[in-house]
This record gives sequence, structure tokens and C-alpha cells, in this order.
Amino acid sequence: MPRISNINENNAFVKLQESANGRVSVKLQRNQFAKEGTESFYGRVERYTYSTQNILDAMTKAVPLVDLGTVTSVLNAYANTVLKVLAAGNAVRFGELGTFYIAGKGTVESETGKPKLTVKFSAAPALKEAVQHVEITSAEYVPPSGVITGVTDIASGRTDGTLTAKGSVLVEGEKLKVGGEASGIWFAPVTESGRLSADESSWVKVSSHLVYNLPAKLLFALPPELAGGSYRIVVRTRYAGRAGYERKYLVEAVSDPVTVGGETFL
Repeated sequence: MPRISNINENNAFVKLQESANGRVSVKLQRNQFAKEGTESFYGRVERYTYSTQNILDAMTKAVPLVDLGTVTSVLNAYANTVLKVLAAGNAVRFGELGTFYIAGKGTVESETGKPKLTVKFSAAPALKEAVQHVEITSAEYVPPSGVITGVTDIASGRTDGTLTAKGSVLVEGEKLKVGGEASGIWFAPVTESGRLSADESSWVKVSSHLVYNLPAKLLFALPPELAGGSYRIVVRTRYAGRAGYERKYLVEAVSDPVTVGGETFL
């Protein structure tokens, strides 16, 4: 763990001593907005978060003459002070780590409009330097994917995967908004073990109007030709979350098994 020394000459903040190199793993995802004819990837670092208790324990070890209760009181007082200073409209310099500051959020519709406000953090050179020697132990490409977290039958209100034939269904999750070439929603037959049929010609596409077509919510009628049986709902989209842009590659989300007019196979 990093140890702290005395306050520096300018009374700005405690200096952090260099600690042993850490390790992280990185998931690579394709840059959907790369220039035409080029390809690049960006990395998402797997996050392991130190809890407040972890920090308190480390601080008491760094300053053994100060008990845990005192450290906790000081930390709480500092946090409350920072909140009050920000609420008064000021930026707060966090020693050699960086600065919390108030920033505008989003856009306004006129020259006299007032944007919403948020808080951002500007890292100081010392903070940026602290992570430069962290070792990346693994980096692997992860295809983009959506997530289906819930399926609700509108007629019955059931959320156990049982759907009413020729009824409507609400699908909830992430990255679900349908848009772009080859995108759509399908009911793909599954086997008794719940495996998705690899024969896409047997999939039944939803052709009705989407009442809701949002990143976190889809509402639509089941295809009238959909026979009773067990399926998985497959959503494919190129929607990139920005107007006028499409992903170069399809994002796919697949539901748990659902049943139209029968029992769900698990």
C-alpha cells in the first residue's frame, strides 16, 4: 500500500510515495466510429474497487499513532466540507491528486438557456503518473452485446417467460434499440435443453410496429404466425446511441427461454 509523508512546503497536501506495481486486465472493444477503411479498438479496464473500509484500514496502517475512529471522523468531515464548498459554487483542489469542479451537462435550446450542472474531476499529473506503471496482465477482444434482463407478457402480466399467443410482449435490458441494416427481432426455436437453433431460416421475425423502440425497452406484438412452443428472443441492432451513426457490426442480445402457449424448457 502507498504510504504518506509529511505535508509539503506549500501545505497543499500529503505526498504519496511510490508503491509496488499493480496489475489489471483489459477488455477490448471495436471502435464503431473509426474512420472508413481503418480499424481500432478501445480498452475497458476491469474495475476492482477499494471500499471505504479498505481505505480506512490502509490509512491507519500508514499513520499508526492515529486510531481508526479519528481517521474515520477526519475522512467524514473532509467529505462533508468538500460537498459544502461545491454546493457554494466553488471548485475544490484535492491536493496533488486533482480538482473537483462544476461543469455544464448537456445542451440548451437557446442562447439564454441554463444547462444542468454536474461535477467532474480533473486528474493532476501525479495521479496520472501513479497508474503509468500498472501492468496489463491480459487484453482480449470482447464482441459488443446487448442484454435482455426481463420479458413481460402484456396480457397476463407474467414475467416467468410464458407468453400469450398473438399477444404483446415487453422486453427490457440494455442496448436494445433496433436500427440499421440487418437489424430486427426474432423468435428463435430452442431445443428441450434450451439451446438456440442454429438454423436461422427457422427463426420467426417480428414485423409489426414497435410501440417502444428504446435502448432499454422494446414493446411489440408477437408475430401472428408464431406457433406454440419454446423460443429465445433475439435482438440484433446497429444502433450506436448517436443520431446519424450506425455500428459497423451488429450487436446481439438473447433472452432466456420463453414459451408461447406452453411450458418453458429450462
